Amino acid sequence: QILGETDMPKPAAVGKKKALIAAKAAQKGVNTSKKKKMRTNVHFYRPKTLKLNRKPKYPRKAVINENKMDQFRVLQHPLTS
Repeated sequence: QILGETDMPKPAAVGKKKALIAAKAAQKGVNTSKKKKMRTNVHFYRPKTLKLNRKPKYPRKAVINENKMDQFRVLQHPLTS
């Protein structure tokens, strides 16, 4: 035997075997045995679905309210009690 040469079947034979297996599976079909799901709970809960975050196309308010209580306002109205 030459190095790297093994006793592998010819590609045509492998292809024919695969084709026969595929034909058998196609003839049989999928989902041949279906089992009924056992319900263990008497209450039905609606499944939780995808909840996406809001992506607004434009701001709902034109101007953002800035805090009126700034550093200068505090000095105008000192808290003396």
